Amino acid sequence: MEGEQNAVIPKPFARYELKYYVGSNDITAARTMLAPFVRPDPFAERRPGYEYTVRSIYFDTPQLRFYHEKDAGLKNRKKLRLRTYNHRDRASIASFEIKRKYGRVIFKERVCLPLERGLSLLAEGRSGLRILALTPGSRARLERFLFLMEALRLRPSVLVTYEREAYVGRSNLRSRVTIDKHVRSILQPRVEELHDKGGFRHLTNHKQILELKFDGAMPPWMRPVTAYLDRSHRPISKYCKGIDLWQTEPL
Repeated sequence: MEGEQNAVIPKPFARYELKYYVGSNDITAARTMLAPFVRPDPFAERRPGYEYTVRSIYFDTPQLRFYHEKDAGLKNRKKLRLRTYNHRDRASIASFEIKRKYGRVIFKERVCLPLERGLSLLAEGRSGLRILALTPGSRARLERFLFLMEALRLRPSVLVTYEREAYVGRSNLRSRVTIDKHVRSILQPRVEELHDKGGFRHLTNHKQILELKFDGAMPPWMRPVTAYLDRSHRPISKYCKGIDLWQTEPL
C-alpha cells in the first residue's frame, strides 16, 4: 500500500505520478506489457485479484479552496486526507496525509496511527498529541496536519472509495503500478463513515484509472505503456471527481 503498512514514513518523499483513464482492452494490453517487470504488491499478493479497498476522506475549507485550486490548474497546491483500508477491525490504521504538488513533482507527508486513536485525535486536535508516544518527525508532521485543520477550518468534504489492483517493480519496490476500479464517493461525510458501504455515487464512464508511480527517472519498462496510453494521459483527481459526482451529471 505504497508503504502505508509502515508505522511512520521517516521524511517527506517526492514522487512522479502519471494517470490514465483506461478501458478493459487497454488494461489487458498494459498488463501484458508490464507483466515481466512487476509483481503483486506485498499487501495485495494474497488477496483475490491482487486488490484491496482504499477509503479516503478529503478535507477542505467551507469554500472548497483545494478543489478550486485544482480545478483552476494551479501548479503549486496541496490537499489533506485521512486514509484507511478494507474492513474495519482491530488492525485498521488511520493514515494522516498532506499531499503537495509543485509542478509535476508530488511530495507526501504521512503518519499512521491505529484507526481508533486516529479518529480520537481528529476530534481532540493538537491537544491530543500530548498522550501519544511519537518520534520528533512524526509529531512534527501531525502538528502540521492538525494546525492546517484548525487554521483553515478544514472539514470533511468527500469520502472517495475504490478497489485498487496494485503491483510493484521487481527490481525497485518504489516503482508502482495501480489500477483503481469502481470509484465512488459520498459528499460531506462524517469521519465515522469511512467504512460505510451505502449512499455512494459512482463514476459511470466504465473506465478504470491506471497510475504509474516512480521516483526520479521513469523506469525504462514503463515507457512502452506510456507510449501506448499517451492519448489518454490527463490530470485526474479522484478528490475532484468525487465532488463533481454530486454537482454535475455523472461522467
